Amino acid sequence: MKYSLIRQYLDPLETGKIRRELLSLGLPSMAENAMQMLFGMVDTAFLGHLSWQAMTGAGLANQLFFVLQVILIAASTGVTVLISNSTGARSWLSIGRTLWNGIYLAAIWGFVLMGLGFFSTNLFKIFPNVDPAVFEAGTQYLRTILFGIMGMSLMSTLAAALRGSGDTKTPMIISAISNGLNVVLDYGMIYGRLGFPKLGTTGAALATVISRFIGAALLFMVVLKSGRLYAGEKQGKKFHFVTVKNILSVGLPTAGENLLFSTGLLLFANILFMAGPMAYAGHRIGINIESISFMPGMGMSVAITALAGKYNGQGDLKKLAGVVRQGWILTTIFQVSVGIFIFFFPQLLIELFTNEAEIIKIAELPVKLIGMFQVFLALDYVMNGALRGTGNTALPMIITSISMWLVRLPLGYLLVSRFNLGLLGAWTGMLADMGFRSLLKMAFYLSGRWEKTARKTMIKASTKIFDPPRN
Repeated sequence: MKYSLIRQYLDPLETGKIRRELLSLGLPSMAENAMQMLFGMVDTAFLGHLSWQAMTGAGLANQLFFVLQVILIAASTGVTVLISNSTGARSWLSIGRTLWNGIYLAAIWGFVLMGLGFFSTNLFKIFPNVDPAVFEAGTQYLRTILFGIMGMSLMSTLAAALRGSGDTKTPMIISAISNGLNVVLDYGMIYGRLGFPKLGTTGAALATVISRFIGAALLFMVVLKSGRLYAGEKQGKKFHFVTVKNILSVGLPTAGENLLFSTGLLLFANILFMAGPMAYAGHRIGINIESISFMPGMGMSVAITALAGKYNGQGDLKKLAGVVRQGWILTTIFQVSVGIFIFFFPQLLIELFTNEAEIIKIAELPVKLIGMFQVFLALDYVMNGALRGTGNTALPMIITSISMWLVRLPLGYLLVSRFNLGLLGAWTGMLADMGFRSLLKMAFYLSGRWEKTARKTMIKASTKIFDPPRN
């Protein structure tokens, strides 16, 4: 069956219901994403006013960390998709099993990453041409984050389970609490205020670690009491190989997508260093502003994933298509609105992160380009939500990888090294990558070839063993 983003699949009453569902799930998720983004942005802003070397070192450490968190991404993605489909199929045992086995996966990988903390200096040598002060700051940041990774590991999986069950408000509230604590601890630990010693880059990482542990503890208490996740059922608590396999089969392609993408970003960082350390500092600020623009799209993508999974679990592809269409309309409105603001007020946003006149000048034009590309970002997030909700995670991985390695990196390298366009050349390659991958994902969705995997995902989520009380 062929699909369309223009065709109206549902009658006005159904359309209104779908739109309200998307907003009720998407708006809290947007707020949660805003809080999560603030984890990185507050670190960047505080460190940027400490020194550009500290800011750059933390930024590089985060890029390296994104490569290492592959199983965490697999666990959280698989948990969200399977719980949303199981909720639609009313498969109560599958919900509990997915929750607990996702937690087990996150904990195991958390221990692995903690062990890598002892090798943080060696890991950071992947950046061979960095300033010594940047290397020292980045190594300290990475080591602290890895030693304290368990809080983030559990927090991401527990929040994913709640979102998959249709509860996006609780992760939003707990993210707000956790992020508020992070801001206070950042200020105290980086600059030596509020009775804390001055710890600089290490203080920024330590603040993040502490706040995430507290967030994970709060989420765990909520999950244990949640009537949607059946955490108390004894059968669901057992380690279940088939459930782990299902989580990974759905989540690993998304994790692989992030791994290949993040690896590409490491090479992209080295391309930027060819344009000079100030260019990379400008790039990090641009990335943080880009992250601000992501928030509406990421929130709506979570809502689309949850609802697409729910209706796929019910076998109702007509409503699923209605979710995608309405999600596309709403996301485009949100993203374009943000893009207009970014385009007309780039300097206002840049100055949140630095007062270095040279960096402000370098970053201004690329930030304006971000504002112009919001239509493609909206489309990419909608397609990600739709395809992930139906278990179609392999093709987005392939498309994203091709786009990164055959578009962004070659074009960025050519424009920086041959045409000396600096940060503008690198970002031209990045924006070409965004447009290319969003259009390819849309073509796959419109073709209808995702239906086969969607049926398989529905079957995985349809185990009905016990029947707890229902509201």
